[in-house]
Amino acid sequence: MRLGPHPTSRLEAERMIAAARVMLASTSLLAIWLDPAEPARFTEVTYALHVGYVAYSLIVAASTRRGSIGNTFALVTHISDVVVFSVFQYLTLGPSSPFFVYFIFSLFCGAIRWGWKGTFGTALIVSLAYIVMGVSMSKTLGASEFELNRFIIRIAYLAVTAGLLVYLGQYEARLSEEIARLARWPAATGANVREVIERVSEHAARIVGAGRALVVWEAEDEPSINVVSWSPKATSMTRHAPDELVPLVTGGEDAAAFLRTGAATGAGGILVNADGGLVESDELRIHPALSSRLSGVGLAAAPFKTDRVSGWIFFADIRTATREIIPLAEVVAREIGASLDQLHVTRQLQEIAASEERIRVARDLHDGVLQSLTGIRLELRSMAVSLDGEATSRDRLFAIERALAIEQRELRFFIGGLSPAPVGDGEAPHAEATLSSRLELLRERIAAEWKVPVTIRVAHDLASLPLRITEAIPPMVHEAVVNALKHGQPSRVIVAVQPEPGGLRIIVSDDGHGFPFRGRYDHAELTRTNTAPISLLERLTSLGGEMSIESTDTGSRVEMRLTV
Repeated sequence: MRLGPHPTSRLEAERMIAAARVMLASTSLLAIWLDPAEPARFTEVTYALHVGYVAYSLIVAASTRRGSIGNTFALVTHISDVVVFSVFQYLTLGPSSPFFVYFIFSLFCGAIRWGWKGTFGTALIVSLAYIVMGVSMSKTLGASEFELNRFIIRIAYLAVTAGLLVYLGQYEARLSEEIARLARWPAATGANVREVIERVSEHAARIVGAGRALVVWEAEDEPSINVVSWSPKATSMTRHAPDELVPLVTGGEDAAAFLRTGAATGAGGILVNADGGLVESDELRIHPALSSRLSGVGLAAAPFKTDRVSGWIFFADIRTATREIIPLAEVVAREIGASLDQLHVTRQLQEIAASEERIRVARDLHDGVLQSLTGIRLELRSMAVSLDGEATSRDRLFAIERALAIEQRELRFFIGGLSPAPVGDGEAPHAEATLSSRLELLRERIAAEWKVPVTIRVAHDLASLPLRITEAIPPMVHEAVVNALKHGQPSRVIVAVQPEPGGLRIIVSDDGHGFPFRGRYDHAELTRTNTAPISLLERLTSLGGEMSIESTDTGSRVEMRLTV
């Protein structure tokens, strides 16, 4: 619900109207004193009423200086003005009255007080009063006193003035709503990047009045371009190689906002030059891969850049593609850049906190549980050696000691997976090389410990991945493979790491006995039935991924999907 003006602005408006009323009434009184209205009827009454109206105006002006003014005060004075103005018109030749300007004054008062609705309502009342007055007085006044041409012109004057004021009022209301929406800019919080960008894009599109929005950006530590396409029907998010969408915009100034009033997929437009002015260009073009996602009439685009992210925002299918959209698009672009920057910082802080927590857990496990297991193993071996002639007990103790040794090796590997990946030369290594090397090391250690062939394939066309994904994949693969070796007793295990649109897919398959259930369970079913490896499912869910498992008598297939 839209509220009325702030009390402070209401008081200032009433003071301005009161000052104008005093000026208008005083001038009118002086005019009829110098030259009484012709014909000389109601002259004394008109003069007396104007004296009273001047006194009334002074009292109202004094009242506005004393304190706050409410809506009731504004409504009463507005109605009083319209009634008094109608009386003045009637007493001074009606439609031909020299005080017609009073009606125009009332229109402006309605606009200042209540916006376009106040103008419209006042215009209806004033126009009706003027027309009724003119029709009734045309029968009693002579041809020289009732001027039909002036009557028609003044009706048109009232209509045109009211129409312009209504338009300005609606324009002001739209600007106020845009400012209010900017003030209500959604917070860039949440674990799901796509949901945050979707929320921000929708809010930005509504501010500009666009049916589609396209956000393109890249972060300083992620060598890839992100594209989010929003429309009321659907939202999509894709990642592209750094050189895949270069250049985004051609034919204009570097990093300059622009507007296209024709088809969104056309060429040319109005752009902001280096001096901040607007110039027309016939050479403006958007990269075809982006232009294909924009449709409708009207296009506005603006760049944004912060310390950590840079990109463009494109708005298509704009209801009113006028030049005033350009600065609005620039302001909205800066807000989007700030939201993306905040989201990027939040994710970095979360990754740092998670990394520090992993290091703490690894240290605690190494110094606590792992050392305790080592002591237990040594004690068991000592007991087994001291048993003479009791082969069965000695073998059982050695078997327990070997089982502890296996668990120790797995625990050491788990602790190693908690440590951050090494980075050389101050630069982040490519995700494919990092994954390939870490997963190859993982394969060798699992094969040596379990004496079972393990094959791990990493796709050659794997795009660069965020560090949090790169660090999460090896522990997930390790847990999935070891779980298959422990419970399925397979003769071989195959792992495939493959990219897919908007994400990554990890498949772990074996030829063992499978899981206790038979058939294919999706993520929701696995969560509901608790049939998946709990820690693996929780780790994947925390990353925003999903898991599905297919289990048969001849093996199992674990499929994990991650959005990147």
